[in-house]
Amino acid sequence: MTQRTYGILLLSFSKHSHQRSFVPLYQAHPRIRIVAVADEPDIDPYLKNWNRSAADELDVPYIESVDDALSSPDIDIVSIGHEIERRSELIIRCAGAGKHVWIDKFLGATIEECDMVVDQIGRSGVKTIVPSYTYGELVQTSLALINSGALGNLLGVHADLMFGKGNPRKITDEDRNTPFLPAGQWKFQDIKRELLTIGAYAVGLVQRCVGPIKQIWGQGDAYFFPEHAAHAADDFGTLSMADTHGRIATISGSRTGVASHNSGGMNNAFLVGTSGTARVDSNRPSIDTFIRDEIINADYRVPPNDPMQWASRAPGQCVGLSTNPLANGLDDLIDAIDKDRPTRYTVEDARENMEILLAGYQSIVTGEIVSLPLQRERAQ
Repeated sequence: MTQRTYGILLLSFSKHSHQRSFVPLYQAHPRIRIVAVADEPDIDPYLKNWNRSAADELDVPYIESVDDALSSPDIDIVSIGHEIERRSELIIRCAGAGKHVWIDKFLGATIEECDMVVDQIGRSGVKTIVPSYTYGELVQTSLALINSGALGNLLGVHADLMFGKGNPRKITDEDRNTPFLPAGQWKFQDIKRELLTIGAYAVGLVQRCVGPIKQIWGQGDAYFFPEHAAHAADDFGTLSMADTHGRIATISGSRTGVASHNSGGMNNAFLVGTSGTARVDSNRPSIDTFIRDEIINADYRVPPNDPMQWASRAPGQCVGLSTNPLANGLDDLIDAIDKDRPTRYTVEDARENMEILLAGYQSIVTGEIVSLPLQRERAQ
C-alpha cells in the first residue's frame, strides 16, 4: 500500500533556531516534501534575507504571510524555527489552521505562553513534536539501564551537557555586568542564554528518568565568555532538583569554548541506584584521546563570521552515536499522524521542561529554592 507524503512548510530561518539543521532531515525522508518557506512581512531585514536565500536554495516559494501559507492545502506540517518570542503565537495559529507542528525546542518565552499553546493543541487535535529532548541515545540508553533493573531502585541522576563552541577569553571587571539577568529576555544579537538552550536537553533526560520535579535550586552567575558577562546572561548554569519521591537530579548546561573537549563537548549521564551506578556517554567510545593527531592538529579557529559557532561545530571525535535523534523524532511524528496517536514527547512535556528552567532562573536571581508549579500571572 502506498503511504501518504506530507508537505512541510518551513516557518522562518532565525539564527537562534535549528531550521537549517532540519532541512537535510526533511529532504532525506521519503514521506516528506518541502513545499515553501514563509514568514511575516514585519521581520528584521537580515532574517528576511536569510529566508529568501533558503527558499532559493531549496527552489521553493517564499511567502511573506504566514496566514496565506497556512491556507494552502499542500501544507500538512509546519516546522517552526522562529525566535522564541514569537513562537507561541505561531504555534497557536498553525494548530488553529489544522496543521501538525514540528517545534524547535521551546513552546514560548513564558510559562503563560506555554499554557496557551498546550490549551490550543488540546482543542485542535493536531499532532505536535518537540524533537530535541527525548529521542537521542543519551536518554534512550539511560532509560534502558534503569528499566533493566541492574541499578536497583533509582536514587538520582546527573547530566552534563556542554558545547565546545565559541572563543572563551579572559573576563575583566569591566566586562562584567550585574546583577544576573532574570528570565524573560532571551533574544540577543551576539549570544544565547545557555542554561536555557543547552540545559533544556539535560532537563529532558531528567524528565524521563525521575518523577515530576517539585523543587529547584539554580546557579548561573559565572562565565566563560565576556559577551555573556557583559549581558549578565548565562553561558554556564547548574540546577539541583528533587522529585515527588525525594529523588535528586542535577544538571549542568554550558558553552565551554572550542577545543575544551575532544568530542566537541561532554554529553554524559550518571545514574545512581540502590544496587549500582552507571555512566552513559553519548560520545562513545568514552576514552579521552586528546593526543591523537586528528585532535592536536585540528583547526580550532572560530569562523570570523560565526564567533559563537551557531552554524558550525567544533572538530571532534564523536564516533559512537548509533541513533539520529531528529530522524527518530520525525519518524515518531509521521507515525503519530498516520495512527492518530500522541507523539512520545508532547507539548505538555515541553511545557514542564520550560517550567523547570524558568524556576531555575528564578532561583539563581533570588538565591532561594523554588517550588513547582510556578505561579501564573493573571490574564489582563
